[in-house]
Amino acid sequence: MHLIIQYPVFDPYQKATCELYVAGCKRECPGCHNPSLKSFDGVGEELNLEHLVSYLEERKTLFSIISITGGDLYYQEELEAMRFCSTLKLCFPEKQFWLFTGSEFEDLSKWYSRIFDVIKVGAYKEELKQEGFPASSNQRLLYRGKDY
Repeated sequence: MHLIIQYPVFDPYQKATCELYVAGCKRECPGCHNPSLKSFDGVGEELNLEHLVSYLEERKTLFSIISITGGDLYYQEELEAMRFCSTLKLCFPEKQFWLFTGSEFEDLSKWYSRIFDVIKVGAYKEELKQEGFPASSNQRLLYRGKDY
């Protein structure tokens, strides 16, 4: 898994957020917001989970939320994705976790709902583009405790 880190980001979270972009997506959404992240390799650094945790630990006062976006985590190798997310949740239990995926909630494995506090679901559809967030009207924000 390849990864790019960006922080602090405030929009659309309303709090300082560390965004982790995973490389790789099999969707072919016209108007994709991150077309450079469609490829599964060659973009970002190869994930070294121990190094990432150490890096985030040194900067943990700079953000309240960890958001995983991309690409799409859904298309990563599932055991690797689950280990990645579970480790981060274990190491940073005080942080809120967000996921941006083009998948529908029903398609996600159960472990997603145990890790993520907020999940943006739905593939981007250019014909449903709207101002602000989410980017297209078919996309929804789901909140743990309210929607799942």
